Amino acid sequence: MKIVLDTNVLVSAIVFGGKPKELIIRAIESGTILYISTFIEDELQRVLKEKFSFSEERLSEAGRFVADTFTKIEPKDVPKIIKRDISDNNILALAKAIQADFIISGDNDLLELVSYQKIPILTPDKFLESRN
Repeated sequence: MKIVLDTNVLVSAIVFGGKPKELIIRAIESGTILYISTFIEDELQRVLKEKFSFSEERLSEAGRFVADTFTKIEPKDVPKIIKRDISDNNILALAKAIQADFIISGDNDLLELVSYQKIPILTPDKFLESRN
C-alpha cells in the first residue's frame, strides 16, 4: 500500500502523537510505503520551527525521522484543483505521481474533495477505523 500524509498529519504525529503517530507506526509495521516530497519536507520544517519553536536539534531529529521513514518522490505536475490554499495541490501532485492508495489529511480543503483521481482522502481516524 502507498500512502501520502499531508503536512498537518506529520506535524500532529511529531508534536502531539495520537492517531497520526499510531497511523505511522502501523504503516511501518505493515510494510506500507509512506511517501513525501521536498515541498512537504520543507513545509514540515517550517511549521515545526515557526509554530512550535523547534530547536535546530529537534528539527534535525524530525528530518532524520522523515528520511528514515518516508520514500521521497518529486512530482512533476502540480494540479490546480484547490483554489483557497493552492499549496494543498502539492499533496495531490504527490499522490497522483505515485498512484497512492490513500491521502491522509486533516485539511478541510483536501477532505472536501473526498477523493482525487480515485484516491480516497481520509482523516487519520477514518483511515485507522477502515483498517480494523
